[in-house]
Amino acid sequence: MTIQEIPQAAIGSAAPAEVSAQQIEAARYTVLRRLAPCLRHHMVRPLQPIGLIYGVMHHKLSAAQPDLQSVREEAEKINEFAKAALEECMDMGTWLAPEPGVVTDVESGVRECVGLMATMLHFCGFRLVNEVEELPAQVLRDSLRMVLSAALFALTDGMDEPATVAIQAQASPAEVTVSLQAELIGNGQLDRYDDGYRKMVWADVQALALAEHVGLSRQGLRVVLRFAVEPASLPAH
Repeated sequence: MTIQEIPQAAIGSAAPAEVSAQQIEAARYTVLRRLAPCLRHHMVRPLQPIGLIYGVMHHKLSAAQPDLQSVREEAEKINEFAKAALEECMDMGTWLAPEPGVVTDVESGVRECVGLMATMLHFCGFRLVNEVEELPAQVLRDSLRMVLSAALFALTDGMDEPATVAIQAQASPAEVTVSLQAELIGNGQLDRYDDGYRKMVWADVQALALAEHVGLSRQGLRVVLRFAVEPASLPAH
């Protein structure tokens, strides 16, 4: 068996007729809890070079006749990394405090999710392949973030063999279709990262899709998400 059994009623269906607010919030928390190590890494990443640059500055200032122009250049680098860190922290913060109405182009939104999750899933035994190219369509950023991340977790959590997961997208005037297709690698074993929290289940994805008005279907190792095209009125920061 390579994937958890899915109830027949769930295959090809968008979501249950109704879900409670508690179910939706529990699903959101599960996504964020599972993403927490990735979000933390991305928040501190721009800060890592600052200590090294400070060491270089300290060495240069210790000289008998410091090269002040060179020191100014190092100080400017610190300033640039600090600004980048602030922007990264503010952006990662919007995962925890969503900004309603903000839109993103599909390519950027998918690239962000893949960038967050690819390394973690790679260590578990999964390879994400982002085949999404530039599309002339924009969707709600928070809906794409939450439902795509949940679908990737649910798909990989339900497998017990390594696999490649390809992500593709197509756009029509009314909607964008994002598809996830898993292909078993055929050898090796999974090395699950245990963060002490539960796995994502298909019911979580259904609840989030219903809350975010995202079309959803699943057949075996293939998941299809359908997002409404939005006017480009509030671009992502």
